[in-house]
Amino acid sequence: MPFLKAGGETAGPATAPVTMQIEPDRILALKAKFEAVRDMVQQFLEQEERNLPAHPVAQDDVSKDAANLFSENASTAITVTLAFIAELNRNIEQLESTAKTYNLVEDANTATVGQVDGGK
Repeated sequence: MPFLKAGGETAGPATAPVTMQIEPDRILALKAKFEAVRDMVQQFLEQEERNLPAHPVAQDDVSKDAANLFSENASTAITVTLAFIAELNRNIEQLESTAKTYNLVEDANTATVGQVDGGK
């Protein structure tokens, strides 16, 4: 993912999309890992986003400028993090679609029901 400059412009070279090659029996495990990472990052952002903007520690110009720059950087970090979460969601959706193509979701549900029912 390219870095963002102030104002939302990208900095650095953009990378081309990457094609993942995953064994069909590993798709649901990878999807679960992506969901866990997404949930962890999203929870952190929800809990800490309000703490990121800075306030000047004093009323001098240097303190005010430093607080403004820190707040701009925090805003950029939030924007990049939201883009990361959106990319994770896209990957999760693609993995879900692929799992459906391979009928892995039904297989996993059948296995779960079999365990709950005692294999009956």
